Amino acid sequence: MFKTLSILFAAALVILFSGCRSTVENNDRTAVELCRYMMQQTGGTYDGAMAVEPIHADEGFALKVANRQVAFYKFNTKYKKARAKIEYVDKNGFIYIYGFKFSAISRGSFIMVDYEDNPLKDKLLEAFNNF
Repeated sequence: MFKTLSILFAAALVILFSGCRSTVENNDRTAVELCRYMMQQTGGTYDGAMAVEPIHADEGFALKVANRQVAFYKFNTKYKKARAKIEYVDKNGFIYIYGFKFSAISRGSFIMVDYEDNPLKDKLLEAFNNF
């Protein structure tokens, strides 16, 4: 009887956790922290705030890296819609902003947009993935 219950419990745990996606917990970090970190790691410069309404983010900013603009957005992952937006980026590798398709990648609560054609793409990805 105990062995049967143990097997059922283990199976329930496997089923429960198989649907969970592995995510970085950085919702407590701010866009300002990311901005400073990315400037330090890539040599980029602050290029201004980004409109957050088109993608329903909480905060957004752009950096000029290798003379090209790269955008960053912060989402509050406590909200279902924000998590859905991040999962969409994870699944598809892009996001639409004002009807235009941009390459995108997520890291916890943050999304980096339009990095794909940047000459420092590898440096951007390394820095972003280590934040």
